[in-house]
Amino acid sequence: MTSGGDCSGLNSIIRAAFIRTKGLGYELFGFKHGLRGLASKNPEYVVLDDKNCDESMLSTAGSLICSDTVWMSSTIESGKTIDDIKKMIYKGYEDLSLSGLICVGGDGSLCLINELLIGNEELKIVVVPKTIDNDVNNTDFSIGFYTALEIVVEAIENVRSTAKSHERVMVVEVMGRDAGFIAMYAGIASGADIILVPEFEYDIEKVKQKVMHCFKNGKNYCIVVVSESVEAKDFKHDEEFVNGVMKYSHLTYKGIGQHLVSLIKETGLESRCITLGHTQRGGRTSINDRLLGTLFGIEAVNLIDRGDCGKLLIFSGNRLKSINVVDAMRDVNKFLTIDDECVKAAKALGVYVGEV
Repeated sequence: MTSGGDCSGLNSIIRAAFIRTKGLGYELFGFKHGLRGLASKNPEYVVLDDKNCDESMLSTAGSLICSDTVWMSSTIESGKTIDDIKKMIYKGYEDLSLSGLICVGGDGSLCLINELLIGNEELKIVVVPKTIDNDVNNTDFSIGFYTALEIVVEAIENVRSTAKSHERVMVVEVMGRDAGFIAMYAGIASGADIILVPEFEYDIEKVKQKVMHCFKNGKNYCIVVVSESVEAKDFKHDEEFVNGVMKYSHLTYKGIGQHLVSLIKETGLESRCITLGHTQRGGRTSINDRLLGTLFGIEAVNLIDRGDCGKLLIFSGNRLKSINVVDAMRDVNKFLTIDDECVKAAKALGVYVGEV
């Protein structure tokens, strides 16, 4: 199953898992809409075969079996408890006599899988990390991150020409939730002048100074990349709880890019905001996500076949590895730090990345 927000590379995982299960003599089902498909009274699934798992899946974004971001929260809101939900999932797993379950998801999925395994260690579950935000700890990169980067970089390069033509400051707001990996990596790769991420505090007056510096030193434009969860002294995002349970909810982002535009205009320079939004989740799947998805899909099946379950697959140090989900949950999220090579590189290039 694919759970949480969609991204590129999911279909590469599904295709590779199908080919590997076929070779080992298993039948592979794709549960539709994440956990909802498994927990429903009448399970919703697709039988995966040679027709729906052909080579075209490698380049196709999204998920053949669909994904879901609201089932957990809406089920809680309907009056079900976490224990109720766990029982629904256990029942679906047992009724279908599954040999194992591959869960493709991000940090939210890890939280739930960890809860499912407590007291039910016999569940044969393997987790594959996917998120364009790249904020799952222990793995160097998650499925979907590379493709999102390519889309963001292309978008920034596309707006540079209009920035030059109209002598403007272009503010590009990107996704990333509470981590700034998309903004930092894409900002460096596209030659941005300012990169603002949630990990580092920034001084709006220094942002303005950097903008003015660009125009006074041979450039007639400036590119600012900002991560969606960045805030300002007079601009805060809203917390949205689901029946008092925050971990199944998220902040509601209100548009920091447009707010920065209003502040930058105080310099007297013209500024515009481009919010890339969900365009970052689609597009033709990058080569890196195709390869990583294929490696993850094969190894997930191998782990289940060996009975080595309750694991999170990771790619670290150019090697495919697995760690216990329980261990992964001790520090599930990762964030940019001042010691990251990309942060050091940005500073060396003269990019303003905040008070680092």
